[in-house]
Amino acid sequence: MAETTTTFNVPRGTAYITIQQIVIYSTSLVYYVLLVRVLDLTQIGEISLLTAALVIFTTLSQMSLPAAATRFMSASMGIKDASHAAAVARTSLRLLLATAGPALLLAIFVSPLVGMAIFRTSDPTALIVTFAGSFLLDLTALLGGYFLGVGRYADLAYQNILFYPLSRGLGLVLASTRLGVLGIPIGWAIGASATLILSLYLWKGKLPHPDSFPVRRLLVFSLPLFASTIVTLLQNWGDIALLQAILGTFSTTGAYYLVVSSISFLSILWTPVAGALFPSLSFSYTNQGPDAVSSKLRVATRLVNLTVLPAGVSLAAIASTALEAVFGASLANQAVPFAILALTIIFSAQSLLLITTLQSIGRTAHILGISLTATLIDLVTVGLGAGLLGTTAGAIGRALLAVTMVLLAWFSLHRIVHAPVTWGLSKGLVLTVLTAFPLLIVDQILISSFYVLPLFRLALLLVIFLGCFLVVARMFSVFTEDDFELLENALPAFSRPYLSILKRLVVGAGTKRHEGRKQPEVR
Repeated sequence: MAETTTTFNVPRGTAYITIQQIVIYSTSLVYYVLLVRVLDLTQIGEISLLTAALVIFTTLSQMSLPAAATRFMSASMGIKDASHAAAVARTSLRLLLATAGPALLLAIFVSPLVGMAIFRTSDPTALIVTFAGSFLLDLTALLGGYFLGVGRYADLAYQNILFYPLSRGLGLVLASTRLGVLGIPIGWAIGASATLILSLYLWKGKLPHPDSFPVRRLLVFSLPLFASTIVTLLQNWGDIALLQAILGTFSTTGAYYLVVSSISFLSILWTPVAGALFPSLSFSYTNQGPDAVSSKLRVATRLVNLTVLPAGVSLAAIASTALEAVFGASLANQAVPFAILALTIIFSAQSLLLITTLQSIGRTAHILGISLTATLIDLVTVGLGAGLLGTTAGAIGRALLAVTMVLLAWFSLHRIVHAPVTWGLSKGLVLTVLTAFPLLIVDQILISSFYVLPLFRLALLLVIFLGCFLVVARMFSVFTEDDFELLENALPAFSRPYLSILKRLVVGAGTKRHEGRKQPEVR
């Protein structure tokens, strides 16, 4: 991911997005831990459906315009045409208002009907507040697309660093009062309002007065992507809806929702890379062609394989302890679904990198076919297995979905851009086995032979994981000095002394260049 311009500093952008993701997932972890203690599983099941309503609204009303704005604005910056980027911003805003405004009015109108059909209540207040917050999030998401499109990663991070702690924290406070479930969407709406105000302030005066930009070009890019996001919506919420319909209990839905939400914190290991990579890949493909895209993708894939695989498998090895320590005994029966999701999380990471690459080179129609096929496999699996396996069927469906996405995305991409999904995988497997297996053994010993509280057990296992990870990484020269050079470019200056200490611990002799530097470029 060597830089070709200062506009898109991918290491620096990755650092900002990493900080953002740390805040988001730390907030989410605290939020879900406290949510179990503020509301019961039935109420959490209702919140999962309100969250689904929010996501459905934003997906349908945005029409993937934030991603389209990022794509065309970054390409405009690649040819050094700021006025062209401003035109993209202006046109995309008009389109969003033309779709999201009527969608909000329609959603408010049908809220009483939806409330009766799904929530079995005639009071639509929670749904109306949810839809209002969704409209505000549409606007902040579009501004986030602008920030990403012109390489202002810090401003994108500021958006989310404000929204998540404010909305989740305020929602919990309000939910602990008489408002109950209603307090959560009120927190979303207030957080979205504050974030929109901050975003408008940060964006003011960043581009010159805009010219016109063809609406058709935006729609040709965004509509296939929009269709694929609808399919992705089914991926993320279809299993929850099916489990609710088949099993019929809000408490089961609430438990599965917590499992899925808690495992998602691992995405901090790859979403910052993918987010920072998207505009840079678009820029590189426009200016340098497929080889530049392959080079950036190779580095990202290698780092993901070396971090996500051992983390996911290690978490699966101690699934029961992790759930009981964080959520209490009420979720201990969800250890099998949790373990399945953790074991296969590497495929989710790889698929995001590949889909991001397809998106950056404009192959959005391919993404639609990939998403649709994988989603059908997921939903059929859940539909057939939920009656017998319960929430485990949902986890199996998500695992098959992730594997299918990787296979189809690689097949779609490999004729255009070399997609090295196995780069660094051999060392990643060694690191995984020699970190996860000791955790499994120690966890079983602590459970069967000693009475150690789950929270203390989890803390001890975390120390063991870190120790094994560092020792194995050093013994097998898993990481290289090049990896740390990327981190030094990305992280602030005050962190470099600590980074030097970490480098001395894990980087062995003779690892200046990793294997990727010795291989020729593949066209």
